[in-house]
Amino acid sequence: MKLQFPFVSIFLLITFLILFQFPIQGKSVESLEIGFGSCLHQDKESPILAQWKKESFDLLLLLGDNIYADSLVATEKIPAYKKQLARPEWKNIRSQTKILATWDDHDYGINDSGGEFLDKEKSREVFISQLGPLMPKGQKLGTKDGKGIFHSYWIEFKKKKIHILIPDTRYFRSPLKRSFFSYFTGKSQYRANHAEDASLLGEEQWTWLTEELGKPSDLLVFVSSIQVIPTEQPFEKWGNFPKDRGKLFQLLESAKTSDLVILSGDRHIAEIYEYPLSETRKLVEVTSSSLNVPLSFLQLEYDSEYKLGSAFREENYGTLQIQMKNGKLVWRSSVKDKIGNVVLDYPKNDSN
Repeated sequence: MKLQFPFVSIFLLITFLILFQFPIQGKSVESLEIGFGSCLHQDKESPILAQWKKESFDLLLLLGDNIYADSLVATEKIPAYKKQLARPEWKNIRSQTKILATWDDHDYGINDSGGEFLDKEKSREVFISQLGPLMPKGQKLGTKDGKGIFHSYWIEFKKKKIHILIPDTRYFRSPLKRSFFSYFTGKSQYRANHAEDASLLGEEQWTWLTEELGKPSDLLVFVSSIQVIPTEQPFEKWGNFPKDRGKLFQLLESAKTSDLVILSGDRHIAEIYEYPLSETRKLVEVTSSSLNVPLSFLQLEYDSEYKLGSAFREENYGTLQIQMKNGKLVWRSSVKDKIGNVVLDYPKNDSN
């Protein structure tokens, strides 16, 4: 009898760790459904929330600007969170769907703010107190000493591993460099920051990200509040920090994953990009924005050799459908309008 106790204890421990690391199995036997979107104003109607109720996703990714409450005082954002989460649709969505969230500028600080935002520690506390309860219990955000909100999540589907990576593009970010043209127009337009110490993620977060990308997976879903591939548009993007963008591309090329996709927001338009990272790996980025703040009167779309088709300028949200084909995971992504019609589509990715 004494010999059985350690064996039983080890068995129970292993079982617990497996269940904790892979908490989603997928509601459908045939596919795993992930929804995503960004830019949701608490004072505006949002028919997309009703669509999310109908979609009944396995996982929902909130890509940032979950409220619009620009303020130098973080606690002043709380009423906006309360109003947002008081929408009746959230009760149903939360009851049937796992939720992961990150922030962008309007729920972090003020417009286009980064590491220079003085009340960022309190803003982190507010974010976690308001959106933390929506996320899986025990989900750890940021560093051990309470900096930033970057996090990762694992899903098991058909005995395959899906790795969700969500960096923080605000808390550690170096100041942006305004473009010469923006001083005359008053618009927030930026140029590349080539300073040696300029960084989007900061040293601590890069260490975390490097470790995460070294973990084996069958599919990596890289979530960014701002666009990663395009460099042509003059607004916020990874391209404003060329050194970090290049470093990210190197890490993604060598990442221990069979396939990957990038999901991004922020832009108030929806777009799809395809970038040849190497002879054996390509990057596909699907941008979905915004959920209820369309800016169709502004010039937001810019040409790029890597963009597939044209942008969609009205309210939208994204979907990522993951299935098994010939023993491997394949995926397709669509962007849908406010009543659920597909307006942009990346076909089934079965090249791997």
